[in-house]
Amino acid sequence: MREEYDGIVLGGGHNGLICGGYLARAGLKVLVVERHLEIGGGLDSHEGTRSGFWHNVHSNNHRGVCDLKWYKDLELDKMGQEYIRLPISVAMLTKDHKAIVWYASEPEKTAASIGRFSEKDAKAFMEYHEKYKGMAGDIFAREQTSPPVPYEEKKAVLEKSEAGRQYLEWQPKSINDAVCEIFENDVIRGMFCFLSVIRGFETDSPGLGHIVPAALASGVSTQMSKGSTHKLGHSLHKMITLSGADLIDGMAVKEILMEDGRAKGVVCRDGRVFKANKFVVSSLNPTQTFLDMVGEDNLETDFANKVKNFKYSNTTPLFTLLLAQNERLYWKAAEWEPDVNDAWYLIAGLEGFGDIPKLYEDCNARRIPKGKQLLGAQPAQHDPTQAPPGKCTSFWWQLAPGNLAEEHGGPDHWDDVREEFTQSCVDHLAHYAENLTPDNIVEQFGQTPIDIERHLPNMVGGDIQVGELSEDQILDKRPFPECAQYRTPVPGLYLCGASCHPGGNITGSPGYNAAGIVCKDLGMEPWWNPPDALEHWKSLANGDEK
Repeated sequence: MREEYDGIVLGGGHNGLICGGYLARAGLKVLVVERHLEIGGGLDSHEGTRSGFWHNVHSNNHRGVCDLKWYKDLELDKMGQEYIRLPISVAMLTKDHKAIVWYASEPEKTAASIGRFSEKDAKAFMEYHEKYKGMAGDIFAREQTSPPVPYEEKKAVLEKSEAGRQYLEWQPKSINDAVCEIFENDVIRGMFCFLSVIRGFETDSPGLGHIVPAALASGVSTQMSKGSTHKLGHSLHKMITLSGADLIDGMAVKEILMEDGRAKGVVCRDGRVFKANKFVVSSLNPTQTFLDMVGEDNLETDFANKVKNFKYSNTTPLFTLLLAQNERLYWKAAEWEPDVNDAWYLIAGLEGFGDIPKLYEDCNARRIPKGKQLLGAQPAQHDPTQAPPGKCTSFWWQLAPGNLAEEHGGPDHWDDVREEFTQSCVDHLAHYAENLTPDNIVEQFGQTPIDIERHLPNMVGGDIQVGELSEDQILDKRPFPECAQYRTPVPGLYLCGASCHPGGNITGSPGYNAAGIVCKDLGMEPWWNPPDALEHWKSLANGDEK
């Protein structure tokens, strides 16, 4: 191992690996340091106690990943990475065994399914699907894969194009308000809102309303990593190595080395020191990065206080039921709609929009929710390599806060109720399934939100977004205005993790965007072609003027 590098990346999750891969391929000497022996962060798959059953214990749905620019630039397909496209994205199962189905690329079929509950809502779905395609592609999607533009500057440009004005019309609203404005049926409202809940958005927060018409217009590019979720982590590991970077695994960073007020390297827990002559990039959360590793003494007081007040969400942590099954599950709602048996995601227990405020009330009170609104899938149904021949696996998520309030037992109370809560999820799911019987279960176990934090400490309380996605912590305010461009007030230190724009999930955008900023600051011309959202929006405005 070298002792000096051009740059060091803290954390070998997918964002850190993507950022490191771009910079290494730019000719820089890069070191990635990862605390786990397993590379990939949330790209995490394990066997349970039964051999051959692979459980994706964290991320599962990799929405549109193999169509993203970093996937192509870094040649992940050449690393052996494969994706399976899933044509039926979501089925919401109701208690009386009816269903709504959202198809990945067949909007007419989705509208027909909605129409069985409300003809008016079916027409609204098709209207918004057509009307907002430009906004979804030219504004919303571009914003996800570029550093965020300061709001006033963005607003001045977007006001000059039709797609931009559509964005600005919806953006001030909350997701809840947008869904209720578009749809009238409570079940339809519930499904479309819940899919934003499960993606980690605070649906009652202003400033997120544009997400709804964008989602209706763009559809759902549902994909899963063939061979398990961790196969992507394995492919990224190969990529970073072949790109010429060094990687240390099984070693945590103790502190970021500061010299003359500048980040100049890292000190590992075993005492080794690695110097970074040009940059340090952290994929860890702001608390870890600034308070634990830079140290409050090296920060301005006002900025340190902002870090201390960074919000982690109580409405994104998940309890996960994991099942190894003798056979795949079949659904009673298939009598109403046969396609539910081929759907990827299934929602079981959400009866309508009215359930969501109750769920939020429990989560924000930091207590275990009273109701069950499970969302899950059966990966081995769609990819038989993830289970022994003829067998199946499934996972089922229930929103639940990790940091339970002391009056509700405190965080460690999850250890006391794990088995009971696991069984209650099985019992709940059995109402919707034809064959979820004891003799079909080879193994069952539960992963609590606190288990997530214990394994991935950057996800405080199990917050899978690594910071609340609300009006105060999105876009050019994520995680703080000073850091929204992936630069930080500490010279030489950058951020590239899920606490940055656009947030968590397997998007790779924080790592991709940060790599472009680092190159720019080093005066290097990127070997790739990072898109410039602002320039694209200006071209739309010019087109409108013509």
